[in-house]
Amino acid sequence: MPNASPASASTPDVAIRRRAFGLRLRELRADAGHTQASLAAQAGVDRAFYVNVENGKNNISLDKIFALADALGVDVTELFNGLDP
Repeated sequence: MPNASPASASTPDVAIRRRAFGLRLRELRADAGHTQASLAAQAGVDRAFYVNVENGKNNISLDKIFALADALGVDVTELFNGLDP
């Protein structure tokens, strides 16, 4: 597996993947009946940061991904379901 360089974080493929992840997160959040603020609070994530994750602007840590999955009551794999491998 090649090493990721800081420059690779701004490549279009990464931006597209972040946006797809954010859209999936938004879908699961809406299905669960959460607002952005309520889900962020339940997961212990800053609301403004969470909004930027949904919009594909922020990179999110693995710890926060697990916290969001727990707050949504889904297996973490559900956050990636349907995303391009």
